Amino acid sequence: MILAYQTHLDEFCENKLTMFCDRLLKKLSSSLLTCETIRFVLEWIPKEHSLSDIKALLRKTFQDNQVDVVTIEEGNSIIVTCYAPHYLMESLLVTARDNFDMLKEMGLISLTIGYYTVYDEHAIDEEVKSLMKKLKMVESERDDLLEENTKLKDTIDTLGISYEGREVDDSNKSSESEKEESKKKMTKAMQMEIDHLRSSLQSKTGIEETLIGVEKTLIEREKEIEQLQEKISLMNIQQLKETSITLRKDQSTQSIDPPKGPVYVAIRDWQARDSTELSFKKGEKLEIKKERINGWWLARSLDTDQEGFVHIIDIKKDEESELSTLESLELFHYAMTENVDIPKIKGIKTRSNFERASLFLSLIEQNSVLLDQLRKKEHGKPKAIRWYDDGVELTSPSLIQCQEVVSLLTYKHKSIVIKDSSPDVVCDLLPVLLQNEKVKLLRIQDTQLTQHCISSLCNLLANNKSLLNLYLVNCSIDDKAVADITNVLQTHNNTLLGLVFFKNPCITSVSAQSLSELIINNSTLIQLQITDTSISSDGILIILQSLTINKSIKLYLDMKDKDTCTEYHDYNIIKDRVIFFD
Repeated sequence: MILAYQTHLDEFCENKLTMFCDRLLKKLSSSLLTCETIRFVLEWIPKEHSLSDIKALLRKTFQDNQVDVVTIEEGNSIIVTCYAPHYLMESLLVTARDNFDMLKEMGLISLTIGYYTVYDEHAIDEEVKSLMKKLKMVESERDDLLEENTKLKDTIDTLGISYEGREVDDSNKSSESEKEESKKKMTKAMQMEIDHLRSSLQSKTGIEETLIGVEKTLIEREKEIEQLQEKISLMNIQQLKETSITLRKDQSTQSIDPPKGPVYVAIRDWQARDSTELSFKKGEKLEIKKERINGWWLARSLDTDQEGFVHIIDIKKDEESELSTLESLELFHYAMTENVDIPKIKGIKTRSNFERASLFLSLIEQNSVLLDQLRKKEHGKPKAIRWYDDGVELTSPSLIQCQEVVSLLTYKHKSIVIKDSSPDVVCDLLPVLLQNEKVKLLRIQDTQLTQHCISSLCNLLANNKSLLNLYLVNCSIDDKAVADITNVLQTHNNTLLGLVFFKNPCITSVSAQSLSELIINNSTLIQLQITDTSISSDGILIILQSLTINKSIKLYLDMKDKDTCTEYHDYNIIKDRVIFFD
């Protein structure tokens, strides 16, 4: 019976794919173990391939792992959709990468496993086209320069012949003395012209070889510039701590240790609310001992010698303090690279590199008004990279800057903030960051996250075991993105503690059910913020119901939702876990 069944099965699998196209081959189970999808796009003609070919493809791709075919679709190519238990995802990814070359030989166009795109031929073709376009531009420039070289050579040859002809004419028409004088003048003039042309030709010599490396050289130079700019920002950690600032001369501070870090001045009075904060008066000078990414910095009062945390909105840089080496470097870089509308600075830009530095330092040391102008302009300009004692903030970063930041992260840098970035940079940066077990907090702000970004984020959340807090602030998050993220957090992630959807008006009441299911099914999440969204009162009520089941999570809402919440019949049970923001 077994042999008969196997024979019948083999015969059935030899049927061409045309009879299987657009039909459901296997009913999906409702179990969470079968929620992962695998999608092949193959350059196959249905009538030339059979079900046996698909079985062979799966066997070669994933070896003996359990992968079931669900549907086969016919379009410009064959699309095979499968599913497998989610606990096999990492294993499937590894085996697929190992058999990558063999899959391409079998006609693979693209392969997606879960949220991760393993291969996409079309994306590679676009990159190749871009590189070919750049190559054609370089070759065109090379041809133009070679043509110019040829013209210069012909001109030199012509000038040589012309010179000999003129010398003969002069010998026939002039006397011996006139001929000698004319010859000297002609020789001098022609020699100068020939020397000039030869010099021009020599400067073009080797241009064909040079052009081959033009593109590579430009990329290397750009990288060097980015690294130098990065070093200036990175010195914020090292040099600022080593900078000495002038000690206040008044009697009250003579017995207090001189500051070793940057000095700030309080712009208002503040009374500490707990033992970790520092109380201070307006005008009091504070030494900053530790800068944290959340805005609460550890400071020491130079008046009382007390330590505690202060918030950056209550202090400002003490402009009367001594100009540090780091600040001099940052001001010099800003003045030389930006369009600073100060006549004296513009005059320095025309000098040599060595003269620029010495003249600039001399100028700002002698002119306090100019120094204040530069400080205000430079401090108001956002830095692409800003390091803190516990993390780093990236504002409109380039890919090179991102790579440099990743290479410099240490165990202390547990918080990452990405602001005003492009979706491409986020997609490239996320895999590296979330594979790093040091990162505990990720905040993406004022950045449009495309569906590709969300898919990449979901795939990483499914495998990340270290991230504790995720903030998505003003990121154009919509209901589909919320559904994708909450689904991953319910089924794959058991480490995230805080989730913030703030200032995303595209989130509507459609997301209420997804958020409610997340609260019920995720046992680790303890904070959820959905302020400044478009969730209506009905949606808020759906979410409130889930708080009666999950007894530990805190929900952060807008003040406008307070009336809706207080009218909810079980509000007294959950009121301690609902917090409202103005």
